[in-house]
Amino acid sequence: MDDVPPDLSGHTAVRQVPRHNGAMPSRRDPTDMPERAEVAYRSISGSSRMMTLRFLLDHPKSTVAAIADATGVSPASARVSLTDLEEAGYVTADVEGQRNGRTVRYSADRGKFVDDLSLLWSWMVR
Repeated sequence: MDDVPPDLSGHTAVRQVPRHNGAMPSRRDPTDMPERAEVAYRSISGSSRMMTLRFLLDHPKSTVAAIADATGVSPASARVSLTDLEEAGYVTADVEGQRNGRTVRYSADRGKFVDDLSLLWSWMVR
């Protein structure tokens, strides 16, 4: 107990043992969750993705700037969220080919999202 500083109050000092190494806890995903339910879960598990998707469900054909202004999400976070949501199949862009220098407007696919969210809900309450 040489590394414990002396306690000047007269009480016996107790060495504190850390419960973990200070790193973020590892994320454990359920192995039996249906794939599309997991896509829905991941889409709403991040606040930027959730707020972006929620906004687009009510405001189709929105730009990154409009999403950022309305939700308080930074334009960079909105772009990352939009990329993730496009890969999930919940968001589409109305531009073909290269997007650089062009105004891109995004819309959400409510039906696909609701279908996947229903799978998530069914898995949760089974």
